[in-house]
Amino acid sequence: MTRSRPTLTAGVAAVGALVLLALLPHVLGRKLSPAFAALANGDRTWLALGFVGFAVAFVCGVGAWRAAFAAAGARLCPRQAAARIGVGALVNSVAPARLGDAVKVALLSRVSDAPGRLWLGGGVYAALAVARTLALASVFVAASATGALPLWPAFGLCGVACALVAAGAASQRFRSHPRVAQTLAGMTALVRDPRRAASVVAWSYGVQLTRLAATIAVARGLHVPDPALAALVIVPALDAASALPLTPGSFGIGSGAVAVALASRGIGITQALGVGLAIQTLET
Repeated sequence: MTRSRPTLTAGVAAVGALVLLALLPHVLGRKLSPAFAALANGDRTWLALGFVGFAVAFVCGVGAWRAAFAAAGARLCPRQAAARIGVGALVNSVAPARLGDAVKVALLSRVSDAPGRLWLGGGVYAALAVARTLALASVFVAASATGALPLWPAFGLCGVACALVAAGAASQRFRSHPRVAQTLAGMTALVRDPRRAASVVAWSYGVQLTRLAATIAVARGLHVPDPALAALVIVPALDAASALPLTPGSFGIGSGAVAVALASRGIGITQALGVGLAIQTLET
């Protein structure tokens, strides 16, 4: 059976990512040593629960992606969706600029028969971004209610979501270009399918809730004071760092953001940096 170029490209990317993962301990050994030290001194039961929580968060993410692409006409079984998203997640863990998300869109778009399926997939990705943004804004609201974080980032995130929705409702003048029309069709696919739209929102909230629960478990396993409050700071910090993915898996940036956030709660910068690296390592 012959393989198309996108399939071969995805396969090469996956193998390359595996090779880089194998090399990471040697390349980043010194940088990750605080993470390994923190994990070695942590409570294994709580760390295992955290690992399970991050795995469930991945499953919820697969559900969100699958429902969104199903609204645009792509039909995927859960196993196929998990495999394709897993390749993209693997690429994201070793490549900067969230290149893995482009891999996810490309692989999931392949099952669609619609014209301009990559552009359509890009629109679906934008619709997913709206759901993820709203879920993250809810985390900021919860953190603000406890006094852990200010409320203004939630308004900013809602503004981003509104801007994306407004782009999806662009006038016919912009829809005259076929590529733009295909992208907007992907963005508005969920509007035409309220049931799947509700499913995408529910799965997106599931991602945030399970990541929050997993982070609480890991923070408790790493002996962080007030793990629930710490998790309300850590999760938004990691999401903010992923918005600027300048390093593979946002390592360094994410741990630095977590360290600053935890330091604001009175945790020593060395311990906070180790905790941030440990959480990123475990989630990856």
